[in-house]
Amino acid sequence: MLKPSVLLLALLGLLAGVSAQAAEHLRGQPSAFLQTFVDSPVDWLPWGDAALARAQAEQKPVFLFIGSFASELAAAMRRQSFGNAKTAAWLNQQFVCVLVDRDERPDIAALFEAYVGTAKQLNGWPLNLFLTPDFRPYEGATYLSPSEDWGAPGFLKLAKQAQTAWATEPAACRKRADEAVAQLSEAPPRAPAWDLEKTRSRLAAAAAAWEGTYDPSTGSFGETPKAPEPELLRFMLLQSADDRQSAVKVLQTLATRPVRDALDGGFFRRASDAAWRIPYPQKFLIDQARLALAYLDAPSPRDPDASSFRTCARGALDYALRHLATQDGGYAALEDATGDDDAGYYTWSVAEIQKALGADADRFCAAYGIRPAGNVPAADDPSGAFAGRNFLVPPAQPDPSLAPSVARLLAIRNQRKAPRQDPRASVAALGLFMDALARAGAQYLQPQYEGDAHRVMGFIQRNCLLGPDGSLSHLPHSTVPATAQDYAAAILGYHALAQFTRDRAIEELAGKFRLQLARRYFNAAAGRYFAAPSPLPPGLCMRPTVGAEDPPTAEALAIPAHATHSTEVAAALSDNLGEGSPQGPGDQLLALALLCGEGPRR
Repeated sequence: MLKPSVLLLALLGLLAGVSAQAAEHLRGQPSAFLQTFVDSPVDWLPWGDAALARAQAEQKPVFLFIGSFASELAAAMRRQSFGNAKTAAWLNQQFVCVLVDRDERPDIAALFEAYVGTAKQLNGWPLNLFLTPDFRPYEGATYLSPSEDWGAPGFLKLAKQAQTAWATEPAACRKRADEAVAQLSEAPPRAPAWDLEKTRSRLAAAAAAWEGTYDPSTGSFGETPKAPEPELLRFMLLQSADDRQSAVKVLQTLATRPVRDALDGGFFRRASDAAWRIPYPQKFLIDQARLALAYLDAPSPRDPDASSFRTCARGALDYALRHLATQDGGYAALEDATGDDDAGYYTWSVAEIQKALGADADRFCAAYGIRPAGNVPAADDPSGAFAGRNFLVPPAQPDPSLAPSVARLLAIRNQRKAPRQDPRASVAALGLFMDALARAGAQYLQPQYEGDAHRVMGFIQRNCLLGPDGSLSHLPHSTVPATAQDYAAAILGYHALAQFTRDRAIEELAGKFRLQLARRYFNAAAGRYFAAPSPLPPGLCMRPTVGAEDPPTAEALAIPAHATHSTEVAAALSDNLGEGSPQGPGDQLLALALLCGEGPRR
């Protein structure tokens, strides 16, 4: 009988070989998310023909994991479940293991998100799917902890249930998968004919419902955790005087809370607390564009907040231009400091500020909300991660004499270990960034932003434009087709720049994008857009319609609808407002308001 130590060495040797295989499969992949799995003991294959062929040849079920570079829960599963030697060995034996970056393959992500939402009534990321060898889902879940948690099954328990089901009743698994695909493939019902007055009534009811959630003590709508929701703010700015005032107050609050970085001007994705004082340490390119557009929408030239809002819009854009620019002329999708090594990146102790600023430290601490014991309330920091630390609180009226202190602290922070970046922004993010840059250039009479928008356009055309017909890729240097959101955002960006420069060639290219969007993605029968192009890529079994999970989706898709399918799109969006809560997602409300003519048609 072999000694346990010999068995352990044999297992470690086997896993080392598997890890080398996984590294070989993933090393050439451009996805930053997939690269984080290069050293995994699980023998991961990227989605594609090779994975499909292997599953069909071996007639093994497929374990599919869909996550993203920015997802802490995906990283937790990578460490806790997939990093476990015994779990990895069992997965390699029982399944063909496939890995997907949801940001790289939104078509795949949309399909399986629809499955988990419909068949399992679950929402969230990452996704754990169990598929037949022809890639049809028969079991799935969202995040799974290593062990049972609050009555929910742990990862290994659900995985073993899925494996046992396939081993004992493969026909039943196939039948379950076929039924799920058939359910997902049902065409959404066509919405009733659009009624403009009924839509406006629903919009007014939605605004009133959102107004009812406004909390003046925190300067925000909705519940904790807080996300800025720029499209909701832009919608409320188009409604009654009270609605507009509440939206303006939210924008004022965001300007003076740590959710806006006092050093570089960038906005964090969300806050963990009700009062916007604990920012979640991620900054996305697309969010800088979305918030800049909200601040651009807010003030009139004589508004007392115009100067502050201009500072916020320009700060968001300048942050992206300076900190997210990549060496190839493009932009990173995001900056992420959620790792354990990055815990103190955005925070300061009083001692650090005193050492950096010397005689100016006391004035700076008073102006930026710095406290000796830290400025994060213990009730909002149960783990004590921010004990003795401070997030800088942007003052309502910055003191120009402290600008050198701000620059000094930013220079010191830039010497810290830099947060991770996902280096490839999608065309959707780049298009909205173009839109915000062009609008800022025109609204603030700042020609440098026109030049920046031109450079973003040049990058898209060099690295994402696939042909003279206006076909685009989703990401730079990629063969994955652009999504409906990509085309819609590109239309916004190109149209805004064409308006600013009066360049007919730019507007003509926006027209080509509009034709591609309609031809590839629009479902005329339902008045909705598909989340995957036709023909379907290998392994995809159906084309779900675009959901409301991606915040800029509806707003971006509504604009090109003016020239093509405005009535159908408006009918479908208005019909959505008639279901469930009258509030509705902010992006859909903004889209409908624009389609109803309540805002400028850009």
